[in-house]
Amino acid sequence: MEQSPYDPRIRAILDKIEGLRGTKRPFGQGTRQPAWDPPLPEGEVAAFEAAKNIRLPGDYRRFLTHFANGGKQPFGKLYPLQQEKSAADKPFPYDFQHILYFPYLTQRQMDEFYDENTPFTADHGLLTICHEGDGMKSVLVVNSRIPEVYGTVWFFDLANDCGILPMVNQKSGRPFHFLDWLEYWADRTAGLTGDQFFSFAETAYLPEPPEDPEILGRKMGWF
Repeated sequence: MEQSPYDPRIRAILDKIEGLRGTKRPFGQGTRQPAWDPPLPEGEVAAFEAAKNIRLPGDYRRFLTHFANGGKQPFGKLYPLQQEKSAADKPFPYDFQHILYFPYLTQRQMDEFYDENTPFTADHGLLTICHEGDGMKSVLVVNSRIPEVYGTVWFFDLANDCGILPMVNQKSGRPFHFLDWLEYWADRTAGLTGDQFFSFAETAYLPEPPEDPEILGRKMGWF
């Protein structure tokens, strides 16, 4: 297999996940044993990219084509690439200064967001890579006009009126990319004891509470 700068780190992460085999974890943490689906041929990935007019982030693309197209972890399922309803061909509407966080919205803003006459753009430019359950997802930005946002992983939870928030390393403050996200799950899960569990929500970046929700809503592109 031809070498890539990503390969040593991917192998190290997969070894960490393999090290979880046989350990007991709470149901919500993903109780299935590590298992991976075969990688995708380069031609299939290239065809997907051409159909969506995108280029997949390098670390994620390498993982798909040389290691696995999905698997039983994190949280029981790493989604494969093929997603029929993906709106990845349209740009992601948010960036690190303009995010969606429902607790800071007024009722009017919430109503407008969910109004059937308001174009729904919140899922544009994304691929779902994992579902924790209870409507909480991890999504990968594969189409963005902002170079720094492209390739980052976000916490996506509309089901519980949370929002769409970037995942960041709590120590460095740097946003997660695919391999950061996967390694965080492996390390965090390995450190659990007893009936402990966690959610990727703990890595989500939250803005400061607004003094005026109406002004902040316009500033952050919520309506």
